[in-house]
Amino acid sequence: MPATQPPFLYMPMEIASRELDSRLLIALYATASGVEVVTGQKWLLQKNASRMPKGFWIFKTLTPGDAKAMGRIQKLGHRITAIDEEMPGLGEGSGRLRWVHPKSMAACETVFCLGPRHVRALEEKYPAHSGKLTITGNPRWDFLRPELRSMYAEDAKAISAKYGAFILVNTNIGLVNSAKNTADGLIRSLTRDGRINLDVPEDKAFIDDLVAFETANLAAAAPLVLRLRKEFPDHQVVLRPHPTEKLEPYEERLAGAEGVYIVREGPAAAWLSACDVLVHTSCTTATEAFALDKPTVCYQTIPSPLHTYFLSGALGAVGDSEDAVIAKARAILAGETDPETKAAQRARFEEFFAAQDGAFAAERIAGHVAEALGASTPATPRWKPSWLFRKKWRPSEFQTRIFPDISADVIHTRLQQLAKAAGMDHAPNVVKVGDGQYHIFNAPNEND
Repeated sequence: MPATQPPFLYMPMEIASRELDSRLLIALYATASGVEVVTGQKWLLQKNASRMPKGFWIFKTLTPGDAKAMGRIQKLGHRITAIDEEMPGLGEGSGRLRWVHPKSMAACETVFCLGPRHVRALEEKYPAHSGKLTITGNPRWDFLRPELRSMYAEDAKAISAKYGAFILVNTNIGLVNSAKNTADGLIRSLTRDGRINLDVPEDKAFIDDLVAFETANLAAAAPLVLRLRKEFPDHQVVLRPHPTEKLEPYEERLAGAEGVYIVREGPAAAWLSACDVLVHTSCTTATEAFALDKPTVCYQTIPSPLHTYFLSGALGAVGDSEDAVIAKARAILAGETDPETKAAQRARFEEFFAAQDGAFAAERIAGHVAEALGASTPATPRWKPSWLFRKKWRPSEFQTRIFPDISADVIHTRLQQLAKAAGMDHAPNVVKVGDGQYHIFNAPNEND
């Protein structure tokens, strides 16, 4: 690619509470190297691909849906890379990487990998693309390192002030309790996308296991919350379902329960920092909790091969009944620890999660982008869309909930906070260019 290509980076996002901070951290380092960034909700950003200058795209996943968008955007002359956000919650074997589509792998010139195990899994399934794999870590986990934990300190303090001492319960029931579609509808979609083939016994068994697993987890969640509140009267209980879940089943079963709260706002790290212990049903946030040195208990409601599919249970205590979960939580709250178990869990964690010291994952990714684009700090911003650029978007209720429209001032304030935490003396400028769309650029001659 010619070195004269303008250094423009595009980063589409889906769930703001999970992705926004990490993408802003990439933007902070990228703009410091002379790259201009355009980021925001993926639906409008991807629709505008033909109306924006050619640039370097970082997709969040490698799904069949991404493959279609990647192919279309690549044909327009853009360059394609990806961070695989599906990987952090998954353990050994990774479920045959069902979410990774071969056309997504083919479209990417680079895949930014979470750690050695991620590389191994992709190499085993896609050996022809092994040269595209580079270990950078995942920028979401940058915020769990000691250097950046202060970013959530005020939020955690506010949470503690509101709820006092509390036990956090996180669920991850994205199939049978999805706000997007019915379980049958999602399974049909997975079949159409080629992620599963129900005529293949292994795939049929996987889906049957997943439905049974999630059905049991959904049935067990509310009773567990009530039991925790009863057994630990000095603690409130906060239930935080996954962003894609429906709240109604929990609201119906927990209505009127004193000292029990159902919440979903804000990033997970703040809630993890504020709680005394996390109880979960195989949720990715348990790996975040481990990085934050926060104890966890995984409630394995039924025997299932999926317990090895998810990584979270291997990084904390495990209970296979309400009584066992209560006993594990009681021991944790009493301060009981096992140093040998913790050391073994740490070694396992580091096999999956790189960039736990030294340069942040966001810094490594931004450095790769700047080098690939031959970036140098411009005197004035150069990114400009065509007159056909679409600024307005009519999102669904679900899309609005997972990616609300945010002002440029809020984005800029967050970048200033990030710059301070990262030891940088300058935050880039932000211009809102559409609904949930932001142009972020470094203008050295301007003061914040």
